[in-house]
Amino acid sequence: MLQRWRLPVLILAAAAVYILGNARVPLWDRDEPRNAQAARQMYQSGDWVVPRFLDQIRTAKPVFTYWCQLCAMFIFGDNAFAARFPSAVAMTLTLIVLGVVLSRTVDREHAFWTVFILATSAMVIAWNARASLTDAVLLLWIVIAELCLFAILHDGGTWPVVIAMSIAIGLGGLTKGPVVLGVLGTTCLALGVFNWKKLWYRRPARGFEVISPSGGTGAAPVQMDFQEQHGRGARATHSSVDIVLKCLVAIAIVAAIVGPWIYLVEHRAPGFIFTTASHDVVTRIFEPLEQHKGPPGYYLITLWGTFFPWSLLLPLTFVIAWRHRDDPRVRFCLAATIGPWLMMEVVQTKLHHYLLPAFPPLAFLTADAIVRCLRGEHRDLASRGTLVAVGIWSAIVAALSFAPWAALRSFPNVPRAPMLALTLCGLAYAIIVLLTFLRGRLRAGLLAMGIGMLVTMAVTFGIYLPSAGFLRLSVNVADVLRQNGGDSAHSPAGGAVAMIAYKEPALAFYQGGSIREQRKNDFLLTHAPAEWPAFLVIRDDIWNRLPAAVKDRLEVLGQCRGLEYADHGRISVVTIARKRATTMPSSG
Repeated sequence: MLQRWRLPVLILAAAAVYILGNARVPLWDRDEPRNAQAARQMYQSGDWVVPRFLDQIRTAKPVFTYWCQLCAMFIFGDNAFAARFPSAVAMTLTLIVLGVVLSRTVDREHAFWTVFILATSAMVIAWNARASLTDAVLLLWIVIAELCLFAILHDGGTWPVVIAMSIAIGLGGLTKGPVVLGVLGTTCLALGVFNWKKLWYRRPARGFEVISPSGGTGAAPVQMDFQEQHGRGARATHSSVDIVLKCLVAIAIVAAIVGPWIYLVEHRAPGFIFTTASHDVVTRIFEPLEQHKGPPGYYLITLWGTFFPWSLLLPLTFVIAWRHRDDPRVRFCLAATIGPWLMMEVVQTKLHHYLLPAFPPLAFLTADAIVRCLRGEHRDLASRGTLVAVGIWSAIVAALSFAPWAALRSFPNVPRAPMLALTLCGLAYAIIVLLTFLRGRLRAGLLAMGIGMLVTMAVTFGIYLPSAGFLRLSVNVADVLRQNGGDSAHSPAGGAVAMIAYKEPALAFYQGGSIREQRKNDFLLTHAPAEWPAFLVIRDDIWNRLPAAVKDRLEVLGQCRGLEYADHGRISVVTIARKRATTMPSSG
């Protein structure tokens, strides 16, 4: 009974953590508020075809995620929670798909650990499952497409599999362009390299090791490799005419999903698709956009943080995966991890969450290593090296639990109680995991790693981050504007409120969307007061250099201090001012 219910309970717990705090924690970085504002403008204008951010057409992404967000806004209202809700739903659906498919095709143990690892990895739980981004929605389609790809390679692909894969590719295209094809293509390329002249096959005397439906392992005597064993049956039942027909139907389905929007967006905004393809796909490959760059091996380095806490097991994972590379599932997941990873390393624009498509197959490889160790096939998990690694891991977690206190150096008024709660939670997390491993309770230690991550993220997003006022700079500035009639309800015309030097897209979302970024920092010096907008948001480095004559024409409404995400985490003081009314000379 416990085996049957632990997976649904895990998914429900993960989903609860994914939505916790989303209404109270401000939108981060640049892309989150841009996506949220673009969805809001679709919601307000009724134009479901052309995404826009303020006055500009937003070609960075196709339209599907915006559709999901504006549908959430119909339900929850025009707010940050609604903008983030589709990511939480999409990640939860991804966990459900993996859990159902792996439970039926492998066993419940592999399904549980795969879902557990993916659901509690740092990048998923702290970013992609809760951010107003396209990545979680895209991951859902990628996972479905890759599961279908494995089924096609395994038995030639039935019609339901082909149709499901086609729908996933089409929706993936509407979500983030050709990324899903890139992931599938590099997975196939990696498989081709693995299978080249069978150099990667290890043919033990007993045959291939297989995982039985009951969860046990055994040796299945075979006389041919995986491709020969399954490909021969596939060739016998799938003629070339059948394959061509399925390919044509697949193309037709993808075109039917993507085509109508492409036609409409090109009709209403000519050049949209060309700009998206040339700038946001091709240029992104050869040039780092918006300073998102990194050295060779960027994802190999960042993986230790993004796959946390399970990065502790990465060496063990790949060692055991290599030993069992004959297993078709292991081989496929190796290809689905390495292929997309190499593709992302080649792309010059680098962001840590671009590697997310490799996380589900990597989670399966880690789960497979765990299951094999817990079943006694390997002793690596109980080795001295693993215990040393756990000790280092616990020390890192304990040290990180004190990180919130560093904010006191710049922001002495940060509430202490939430910081203390997070520190105590982190210390308890580190100690519990260390003690369980030292006592040889490996399963309990692994469960503590994942459950501790869920609890720590619940405290972080439910208690600490909502109380960290220095992270709410844009929200606080918008509050000052709203209190003085500078929000979109009172200043609907573009240009009525302007940002000078302060370039946070989040301010546009929280102000309501009528604010505009002034690209010239010397605007107040080069333009007459009559040309100034009614309200101004000015960063301290510009405000401090303004002449007294200029400041005299402005009424300071307030000043806010906090962290500016868009400028590499700069600590900024922002002045909110209103243009003083000009007194007209009396006549006669």
